[in-house]
Amino acid sequence: MRRFFGYGAADEAKPPTGAQQHQHSNDNSNSKQHEDDSKPDHILVKHGKQFLRVDFSNPGDIAKGHATVGDVRATTARFLGHRKDDIILVFGGKKLLNDKEKLVSLKITSGARMLAIISKHWKENESKAAPSQQAKNSVPTDPVERIDHVLKAASAELVPMIDQFVASPLGNASDKREKHRILSELILQRLFALDEIDTHENPEARTRRKNAVNALHEYQERVDAAMSAADSSESSISSF
Repeated sequence: MRRFFGYGAADEAKPPTGAQQHQHSNDNSNSKQHEDDSKPDHILVKHGKQFLRVDFSNPGDIAKGHATVGDVRATTARFLGHRKDDIILVFGGKKLLNDKEKLVSLKITSGARMLAIISKHWKENESKAAPSQQAKNSVPTDPVERIDHVLKAASAELVPMIDQFVASPLGNASDKREKHRILSELILQRLFALDEIDTHENPEARTRRKNAVNALHEYQERVDAAMSAADSSESSISSF
């Protein structure tokens, strides 16, 4: 089954106006439905600030069970120039780890959006931790303690990196884009860790996890704001 990447959002039909809208609304609706049904299925994959489009060969490939997680991951890897094993796909806040799983079984439909992450950045970051520190910080089993552990570790590791990122010169936007991507992936990794903690219907644990998620979202907002400032600075310089 041939697949390829393209760019841009799906085409939108221009709405009718005036008497045509009143007279042919049903016909236009049916025509739009037939037009959509005739287009090959596709998935939009977001990596950094760009969207990559994976087109399948035929309309209905996803609903018929002809499209799998591995199909999307392999094509994404080829486009980004990485090994397939380096790509992590995320949909609805969940990592898609089973390449054989069909998209339809995950309730993924044509036009859905996924997030692509390069996993090697996580591995590189984890390898920097000192062995003595890893041995000292054993992971607790209580859900409340696990949540606090994730947030404390994230704060100790990410806040200095984010502070440095925010304070770096605005004019160096290209370097900031790469650092922005890595920081965003590290923050997302911590969100995954929180999501994997079973709160066991524990109200305190649910509240702690919500607060921890909000704290990580604030980290992301700081990173995004600094990146936007760098992009604005670059645009201003290029206009002269």
